[in-house]
Amino acid sequence: MADINVKWSGLDNLIEELGVTAGATIEAAASAMKTTTGEVQAQAKQIAPKRTGFMANNISVDPVKKTATSVTGTVDAKADYSSFVEFGTYKMSAEPFIRPAVSAAQSLFIKTTMDKLKEVAAFK
Repeated sequence: MADINVKWSGLDNLIEELGVTAGATIEAAASAMKTTTGEVQAQAKQIAPKRTGFMANNISVDPVKKTATSVTGTVDAKADYSSFVEFGTYKMSAEPFIRPAVSAAQSLFIKTTMDKLKEVAAFK
């Protein structure tokens, strides 16, 4: 399995700057993370190498995890050989599909989080 976790921390500073409650900030980031992990899943399925399609069809999203100061989203490639394809081995070159999808979705996460925060921010 190839697990890629994305964790966003430092929300306490953002809360202070925006004048938003901690709960609202966490909920905004969690909503954005859910949207973003869905996009990562779609992109990874699209760019994953497909001989049989098994690996691409077994890329899933775990529920978003929230704490008081962080939000974590996980996209999981469940095929046993996914990590070998993602990172390569000494016998084969890497064919990354999760990492490029995560990189492409970073700006979506930031934009979505900021849009959600603007809805609840004190400076409307």
